[in-house]
Amino acid sequence: MKNKYGFCKGLAALVLLMLCALTIKDNAYAQTAKTYKILFIGNSHTYYNDMPNIFKGIAKADGIDCEVSSITSAGYKLSQFADTTDTYGSLVYEALTKNTWDYVVVQENRAVLVEKEYKAESAVNTLHSLIKKAGAKMIIYATQPNNIGSTFSVNSTSFYLTDLQIEQILTRNNFKIANDYEGLVAASGTNFMRVMADYPDITLYRTDNLHPTVAGSYLAACTIYYRMFNKSPYGNKFLPGSEYDTDKLISKLAMDDALILQQIADGRLLINTHYTTINKGQSSKLTATFTANAKNETLTDYKNNIIWDSTNLAGVSINKLTGEFTALKTGKYQVMATTDSGLICYSTIDVKQPATSLTIKEDKILKVVKGYSGQYTTEMGPSDTTDKITWESDLPSVVSVNSNGYITAKKVGIAKITATTTSGIKVVHYVRVKLKTPTGVKLTKKSKKITKKKKSYRVTVKWTKNTNAVKYYVYRRLSTKRSYTRIATTTKPKYIDTKVKKNKKYYYKIKSIYSNTKLNSNKTPAYAIVIGK
Repeated sequence: MKNKYGFCKGLAALVLLMLCALTIKDNAYAQTAKTYKILFIGNSHTYYNDMPNIFKGIAKADGIDCEVSSITSAGYKLSQFADTTDTYGSLVYEALTKNTWDYVVVQENRAVLVEKEYKAESAVNTLHSLIKKAGAKMIIYATQPNNIGSTFSVNSTSFYLTDLQIEQILTRNNFKIANDYEGLVAASGTNFMRVMADYPDITLYRTDNLHPTVAGSYLAACTIYYRMFNKSPYGNKFLPGSEYDTDKLISKLAMDDALILQQIADGRLLINTHYTTINKGQSSKLTATFTANAKNETLTDYKNNIIWDSTNLAGVSINKLTGEFTALKTGKYQVMATTDSGLICYSTIDVKQPATSLTIKEDKILKVVKGYSGQYTTEMGPSDTTDKITWESDLPSVVSVNSNGYITAKKVGIAKITATTTSGIKVVHYVRVKLKTPTGVKLTKKSKKITKKKKSYRVTVKWTKNTNAVKYYVYRRLSTKRSYTRIATTTKPKYIDTKVKKNKKYYYKIKSIYSNTKLNSNKTPAYAIVIGK
């Protein structure tokens, strides 16, 4: 029997089942397909031409779904974005602490990287901690230099740099920072220079010779996309007039130029490791790989052989052809791999010198009282060791020690303090926190008639109670004697000496006693009293 739509009931049921199956399959795909959350942080180099959304379009054309957000402001530095008291800095903090991200793309002001690179590193140190907690990978967007060069000032000295010199500094310092903080570098500035060398007719800069045109932003987006997803932009369908450019972001970009920019961004050079720790005197080897699509015509005129160099040959020497290097001097150094097509990549070599000796100059057993604080002084050899010392107390409730070897005596007891170098040398010292020496000692004398011709004399000795003492020792000597004799043991902070005679001068000392005799207090100074006639 057919229904009013012309289907048999059985066939209609079969079609319904098939549609349900397809719906379930589509829903399952929608549930498993990942949407990448990406945050861009930067200044006008990032927001010009809506570059983050150009990036999003490239990803979408390649089947990658991205949720892109941006926090940008003209002229801003990363130190401002890292400052929670700054308007935009507070937005960055909120974005990184209240959300999770897959990638965070950060872009520094070029003047900071040239003039005060240490400020850029300090800002990244703050931001990277937040980025890591947000579950994201950090990518540093290394921007283009000034098109016609510029004047900079370092330590009150002004000097002029060409565009190539600026780009080299920007790229090197961006890699230096990224390598220290497990980040990646999207070297857009390098690609700018490659385009300008081989395709000078493509206009990458606006008339201000600083900010990018749509072509420049498209090149930057291609570079970031490749570094982030490890997928070449070569052949990507996000092109001018394509169905993917729904917002007309690149409508002013010539098709031929777009294809060339994809080919430029397709060439990539990577070093096998971005950070190597090695001991002074040792040797190792780096490897690098050049990749490009076999059909990429822009690279056919180049050999793309990889050449190695070191930014400081006194620190690290390297074989230009093989990448074999030797650590010569302690410190952090950069080595670079380059190709004749203009690609460059940096790796950091951290040269260490393990300690061979460690001494603590203070006594093996330090005897102190509660409330004492002081710092151990140490000496490591050799003189150029890069080892650090970690400190540990086995009883921090008795004696605490901080990361700089600064100790604080908190209560009576014995603590073992261990100093350990990075290379594993250990030195053990002890701190005895003894009872405090009794204070508030007072002597009073009194006489009492026994008969008309005879009197008895006594001296009352009092002191301040020590709650940690289990008992006290009382010592006495006559002025005519040199040594003290212990004359009493008492659990109270008081003793009455009845064995004194008139016309004599007596000296008294008190000592607090603990359950562990090693922690007894010192004796008090001598207190004297004269028994009159």
